[in-house]
Amino acid sequence: MILSWLLIIAGLSGSHAQTPADTLFIDLEEAMAIAREHNPTLKVARLDVESAEVGVQEVRSSYLPSLNVGGNYNRNIKRPVIFLPEDSPFGDGGVIEVGSENSFMGVLSSEMPLLNLGLNRSLRVARKEKTLAGEQFRGSKLELDYNVQTAFFDVLLASESKQVMQKSFANAMDNLERTRRMHDQGMVAEYDLIRAEVQAENLRPNVMQAENAYEVAVNYLKALIGLDEAQPLAIRENLSDVTVSRMSDFNIQDADRSLQQNTDLAQMNLQLDLVGQQREMAKAGGYPMLDLAGNYQYQTEANHFRFSDFHWVETFSAGLRLTIPLFNGFAVRHQTRQLEILGDQIRLQKEFLEDNLNIQLDNILKTMMVAMEQTSNARSNVRMAERGFEIAKTRYETGQGTLMELNDSEVALTQARFNLLQAKYDVLNAKAEYDKFIGENKPL
Repeated sequence: MILSWLLIIAGLSGSHAQTPADTLFIDLEEAMAIAREHNPTLKVARLDVESAEVGVQEVRSSYLPSLNVGGNYNRNIKRPVIFLPEDSPFGDGGVIEVGSENSFMGVLSSEMPLLNLGLNRSLRVARKEKTLAGEQFRGSKLELDYNVQTAFFDVLLASESKQVMQKSFANAMDNLERTRRMHDQGMVAEYDLIRAEVQAENLRPNVMQAENAYEVAVNYLKALIGLDEAQPLAIRENLSDVTVSRMSDFNIQDADRSLQQNTDLAQMNLQLDLVGQQREMAKAGGYPMLDLAGNYQYQTEANHFRFSDFHWVETFSAGLRLTIPLFNGFAVRHQTRQLEILGDQIRLQKEFLEDNLNIQLDNILKTMMVAMEQTSNARSNVRMAERGFEIAKTRYETGQGTLMELNDSEVALTQARFNLLQAKYDVLNAKAEYDKFIGENKPL
């Protein structure tokens, strides 16, 4: 019995020890997929599309017949009268009361439009609003993809920058140990030992700052893609692999320079079309309308409330109703003019946007080209800096070089590594901006 209780307690303790969340390993595509699922801005844009679809269905429902049921009761305190002419066979002038003290009526009415250009224009407007909402949703996805990519690249840059600083600090500690041994052997002066100690300690805060920058970048990425801050997160990729995968099938010289899929320009074109449809809808407010109408009445009158004795009468009518607007205070004219002015404003904004987009596209491609050249140069510089550091280390150990030469070579190596990381980061950022600019959503 005691053994059983011990096993149960051990099992509970073991299960409790496994409660911390496991680290989530993701790559760029997975980060974008998580963001699209949890990002609130994208959810709002998706609801806008659904709302626009409901708006189209609402306008379509106006083509269907309307059916209304009503009823009323009137108490004739003074009953209606009929005035008789003087030569009436019913008497020499005067009035005759008609009806009863109580009047009951039930009405069933129906109406359906047969010719209504305003309704047709309203449907076109609703469809255009739906298309615009869909483009705005695509724009939100493009913006989200871009933000996730730049945040992801920030994490990669911070992670590898931290590694560079850690390597630099490790080199400084190795130099310190090497200098301490040589000092103990009388090969170098105490000044070199002090300088090596100062060099190592000067790098320690930089390592801590790099580690903190990495944590900040990771936390921002978590918030952007919708992960809990307490969720441990790790990245499976590095700057080199991501750069190769994203640039392997991309040629700057053959890059697509078309602006047809640019979401800002596409939204402006849709807004211009929408204003045109709204102007046509406003003009249709002055056109004739033809409706089919029907009316069924069930009524009775009596001077009492004995419902079982009521005599009910049914009437039914159906017909066409033509409405021709004649004058509405020039409201249609003014509304149409306002929409024409709005259309002119959008056209001017579109021309200005197209000019700026072409300039921005050229700048993006130039930035990408420069960054790729810098990457190639920086990679070569890293190899030379590594070789120079090894030579300086050997010279210092054999007494042919100075500690200053060794420190300078180590600083040059660290700077070369940082330059390579920054160049790769600039390439990836420029590519992400290009994808967003031409309106390319990454497939998931």
